Amino acid sequence: MILTVTMNPSIDTRYQLDKLIIDDVNRVTPEKTAGGKGLNVSRVLLQLGDDVLATGLLGGHMGAYMAELMDADGVKNDFVPIAGETRICLNILHEGNQTELLESGPQIAPAELEAFTAKFAELAAKADVVTLSGSLPRGVDAGYYAELVKIAEEAGAKVLLDTSGASLEAALESDAKPELVKPNLTEINGLLGTSFTTDDVDALREALAADDRFAGIPWVVVSMGAAGSVGFHEGRAFRAKTPAIAAVNATGSGDSTIAGFAHAIAAGADDVTVLKTANTCGKLNAMDPKTGHLVMDRWDEIYNSVVVTEL
Repeated sequence: MILTVTMNPSIDTRYQLDKLIIDDVNRVTPEKTAGGKGLNVSRVLLQLGDDVLATGLLGGHMGAYMAELMDADGVKNDFVPIAGETRICLNILHEGNQTELLESGPQIAPAELEAFTAKFAELAAKADVVTLSGSLPRGVDAGYYAELVKIAEEAGAKVLLDTSGASLEAALESDAKPELVKPNLTEINGLLGTSFTTDDVDALREALAADDRFAGIPWVVVSMGAAGSVGFHEGRAFRAKTPAIAAVNATGSGDSTIAGFAHAIAAGADDVTVLKTANTCGKLNAMDPKTGHLVMDRWDEIYNSVVVTEL
């Protein structure tokens, strides 16, 4: 089973406009989904045929509605209730642009976090792979993901950590290491104090090998935008290049990539297959107007167009 964690979920509302008129009325038809990075991961894993369970924190009327949306999507879920109201996030697609309005989310009480920690330990004990995705809500210390990594690791689950900033830094400093981290090039430069470009893969490889924070993390994947990504796995290095596509909605592509990693790692796939699967999922999400959803009828075409080269 793959367990996905979304600590700060949201009702994601998408508006598609030919033109956004500022300081005037724009009439729209909304599309609402159970959002948050971990839930995007969940929906993609369902498409890939995995046994997946979603967990996290839900509260208020929006939380109840979100549970209904998850049920409608067929996403099995076991969330911990909180007193605060689950947030709403808006995504406006207009004139080839994408404008997002993101609420910060509720404040989490210590007792609520304690209840979730107990729930997580219970569920992680049944999981083969755990994904921890996105930001932490207010009231939760930046080191909390590191705590969850330790719990999951002790239960025998592999953890894929997709976060940034202080949460990622705290996890890297911890003795308990995730199976995979996936910073982008800007984030990895910030962590290393470097200014590497997409051409500096050898130097990046050396810098990661020399940094004790990354020791013990089997997979370090660095996304590089249009240049694809590089993956470092237990001493081996790979570059993945993806085909050019006509992107429809790129929101959730990083989450879909994580879903691909979770799917392939849970299946025990070889390194090249892991990278091809993950990159295919990211591309297929960008080709679909829905967030956290793949254009599955083009799987073979895109998968066969992803080129993974060992460096």
